[in-house]
Amino acid sequence: MYHHREISTFFMKRQFIFTALCCMAAGASHAQYNKPDARGYLERGIHMFDDRNFSGCIDQLTHISQLNPSSSQSEEALYYLGLASQGMGEDRAIDLFRQFLEQYPVSPRRADVMMSIGDYYFTRGNYGQAIQEYSMVNPIALNPDRCDETTYRSAYSYMLLSENTSAASMFRSLQSSPKYGNAARFYLGYLAYAEKDYPLAMQYFRDVDTSREPGNAAPYYEAQISFIQQDYTRALELSRKLIADGTVPQFTPECNRIAGESLYNLGNEEESLPYLWKYCAEASAPEPSAFYILGMDEFRRGDYDAAIKLLQQSANSTSAMGQSAYLFLGQAYLKRGDNNSALMAFENAYRMDFNREVRETAFYNYAVARMDGGRTPFGNSVALLENFLKEYPDSRYSADVQRYIVNGYMSDNDYENALEALDRMPNPSPELQKTKQRVLLVLGSREYTSGKITQAINHLTQAKNMTSGDPSLSRQCDLWLGDCYYSRGSYDEAAACYKNFIASTPKSDFGNRALAYYDLGYTRFDQERYSDALTNFRDAISLLKADNTGLPANLLSDSYNRMADCNYYLSDFNTAAENYAKSYELNPSAGDYALYQLAIMKGLRKDYSGKIGDIDMLISRFPSSGLIPSALLEKAESQSAIGATDKAIATYRKLVEQYSNTAPGRNGYLQLAITYINRGERGKGIDTYKKVITSFPTSEEARIAADDLKQVYAADGDISSFVAFINSVPNAPRYETSELEKLAFQAAENDYVNSGSTSKLNSYINDYPAGADRAHALYYLADAAWNSGNPAEAQGYAVQVLQKHPDASVAEDAMLIKAAAESSLGKTEIAYSTYEELEKRASGANMLREARLGLLRTAADLGKDDDVVATADKILATTAANTSTNTNEIRFMRGMANNNLGNYDIAYKDWKELAANPSDIFGAKSAYYLGNSMFERGMLKEAEEVADKLISSDTPHQYWLARGFILYSDILRKEGKKFEADEYLKSLKSNYPGTEADIFQMIDTRL
Repeated sequence: MYHHREISTFFMKRQFIFTALCCMAAGASHAQYNKPDARGYLERGIHMFDDRNFSGCIDQLTHISQLNPSSSQSEEALYYLGLASQGMGEDRAIDLFRQFLEQYPVSPRRADVMMSIGDYYFTRGNYGQAIQEYSMVNPIALNPDRCDETTYRSAYSYMLLSENTSAASMFRSLQSSPKYGNAARFYLGYLAYAEKDYPLAMQYFRDVDTSREPGNAAPYYEAQISFIQQDYTRALELSRKLIADGTVPQFTPECNRIAGESLYNLGNEEESLPYLWKYCAEASAPEPSAFYILGMDEFRRGDYDAAIKLLQQSANSTSAMGQSAYLFLGQAYLKRGDNNSALMAFENAYRMDFNREVRETAFYNYAVARMDGGRTPFGNSVALLENFLKEYPDSRYSADVQRYIVNGYMSDNDYENALEALDRMPNPSPELQKTKQRVLLVLGSREYTSGKITQAINHLTQAKNMTSGDPSLSRQCDLWLGDCYYSRGSYDEAAACYKNFIASTPKSDFGNRALAYYDLGYTRFDQERYSDALTNFRDAISLLKADNTGLPANLLSDSYNRMADCNYYLSDFNTAAENYAKSYELNPSAGDYALYQLAIMKGLRKDYSGKIGDIDMLISRFPSSGLIPSALLEKAESQSAIGATDKAIATYRKLVEQYSNTAPGRNGYLQLAITYINRGERGKGIDTYKKVITSFPTSEEARIAADDLKQVYAADGDISSFVAFINSVPNAPRYETSELEKLAFQAAENDYVNSGSTSKLNSYINDYPAGADRAHALYYLADAAWNSGNPAEAQGYAVQVLQKHPDASVAEDAMLIKAAAESSLGKTEIAYSTYEELEKRASGANMLREARLGLLRTAADLGKDDDVVATADKILATTAANTSTNTNEIRFMRGMANNNLGNYDIAYKDWKELAANPSDIFGAKSAYYLGNSMFERGMLKEAEEVADKLISSDTPHQYWLARGFILYSDILRKEGKKFEADEYLKSLKSNYPGTEADIFQMIDTRL
């Protein structure tokens, strides 16, 4: 079906020949033709114009102005000059016409020139301006032919501007015109056709001379009308004749469609196909109906790949045909084994409401494909299942659908509703009982992971106690219940669950039994039942040595560490040393804790040389370990024990020079002072004590140094000198604290620890502005503010601790709060600097880890990728702190930084290992960024595999799952599968339960 603009393109194949050209009088004798005067040039110009030699005409007429022409000659020359320029298609024609009207306002040619101005705009497609110009022409001043021509062109212009009423009125006035009557009747028919008044259109078309333009197109519109009115026999007859005649070649592709679809509707499918194939090959934008017929033919022939390509072109039509196309498209996908694409096609067919039977069939196919493992982005299959039963309660598929509902909830990861559905069933089968047990187990495990311990225990206990359940699932419940009880400190209950699991689990299940013994060992360890813990860790180790346990490799080395700790606490130092050594051998790259403890064991056995050797090895192999300050302190003490005082002093000096801001460093000052005094160097000892007091006046070590120094001065009988020194040092320790002050702080501390109240802490700060425990009170206030979600207030209190009491025992904790608050407030650069300072002064491995975690996160925010990698490597290279916490986050961020730096192989190693567990947030994020990086690098096959695993997983992180679907769509689009790519996005847009604006923006941008 063609619109007005297409009519314009078809019928205006060439410039109109102006009627005015035929109306010019030659009027000059041959004798005058060759004269060199104005008359001669004018005659020659007119003659050339009549011969359509417009260029020659213009050349002759431009000379007249120099030859003293008469007024009438000038008028005539300007008139023909305008017409010739118009004939040449020159823009200056309009200026010449307007010049003529200005110079000759009463010329008899005035109306003709005004019409020529209209023609100027008409031939350039400016129909609105043409109508305006034609309307100013006095028709009485035109001859009959020019008058009809003006009316015709005005009507044509109105038609092209879709002003059909005005166009029809003018065309009707031309029906009796000898020149324009046939065209007028055709266009009246076309206008009636455009208004869908088919009887009137047919009346006009049948009164048109079809042997010449534009009437030769009338049979085409008759064929269209016959097809629309379902008179397929007549449509076929007309379209075939048009194809055979070839009189209107522009309409041949559409005639092929009419012929093909008419034959199809008449039941001659085989005969219709060649017409439709030719139509699809020649048409610029073929109709979906042709693709549907061809696609259905390929489907019946069993060529499902071809059927899919064709049906994709018709499925987007919102019609009964489009609904049917989606149904068969889904079935073709199923035949090809593409359940995911089939699901989306069936869902689209079901959501359309043109044919109830097609909807029912589409839905059942959807349910089968969904239960068979197919996926759609966040497709709520259960809601569709339940809606289906409401809409088709008597469907032949109802029994199957009811069985799918529970599985559907589980496929959608909606275990809460799955449990409700199971609870509604009065007499569930043994199979459904096992399904319910599985649902309870999954719910409980997820609740444990998210910290909902009470709910987890409730669901896991129900699952465990189901008499008709699966014994293997009951055993898993014991393992999870043990973790729940352990996490809240109920160690006896946890131990009972772990023991139940061990007793009921086959001995061939090495992995789970090893994990249970390992967890039981930690439970007994925390109960300080070291003998029992030792036995449990020993059993865990014997199982962990088996192959294919599926457990992390570092579990074995950690078990040896804990077993060694138990030996240590039981004073079995020899065995402890052996086990620490085994732990180190198993994981030497992160064995600083084992090596340190091995050195301590040697010291306890008086093997000071061995202890010193192990500490030197520790310092050499783990220069960034948080244990180095303590190790140096231990080394110096051992050197003193063997009489190597000079070496001990050198080690103490190294400790205080490199780690003076740490507690071991300040303790090193004290030990150095004692060493000097013990070897008779009292002056150096006194100076060292004074160094501690002056350098770290608010520290606990300064208080101890002051007590020791007081004793030294008292022994010398010079207590006044000591008092003078102490009074000269700002913030130096006070030796006496009033009983009232002590009681006030103790009460404030107990109140905060027990109830979280800070009122007494504030009272203490106000009542004792120089109180001995002011640093602790300020720290508690900073802690309370941070925990209550007030980072600005927390930062303020932490700053007071660090400014007034920079060496207090709580200073490091205050600095950690300060850095975290700065980061929370968006002061990332400042936070980064604070974490750097905390790293330098961290006294223990746990605080050092916290400092480096902060450095890692802020460096990532600031785009310092090299720092991120270096800091992550430091954190992961030590087992001195609890390395299980944040390990996935650290490795994910290291992967991001390495990817940014172009270290793709290293980044992918981290991301691949994390992506194996998409239930963890960093596993899901790693899977997405791994796939996206591969996609951006052109590794389409690898990227598709990664994205496919992510969107097929049960990850609960819906945002990253949505990003995975978008990435998968991008990959499909890059592979040329635009239809499938768009279907994923449309399904995601319809089903995504989140509200993140960027997800919908990404979808809309791609669609």
